[in-house]
Amino acid sequence: MTHRKIGYFDVEGSCYVAKPGHWRGKYVISEDGDEVKEKLCVTLHDNEEDACAEGMRLGITAARELMKEREGFDPGEDE
Repeated sequence: MTHRKIGYFDVEGSCYVAKPGHWRGKYVISEDGDEVKEKLCVTLHDNEEDACAEGMRLGITAARELMKEREGFDPGEDE
């Protein structure tokens, strides 16, 4: 699992075994310990690393969008 801070939000990217030999990414966005959004990625990957990277990438994009909605600006990928 990887973690990154985007504005007010903490983004955790991870993955899980969707079926034997295939992984699916996942992300959780939280604020002050409370979960704001969780999503399972659609794409099946042949390896764990690619699935976790997709979860993190989509989580960062979603957190940036939440910051735009809330504060009116995009903090970029890294805060």
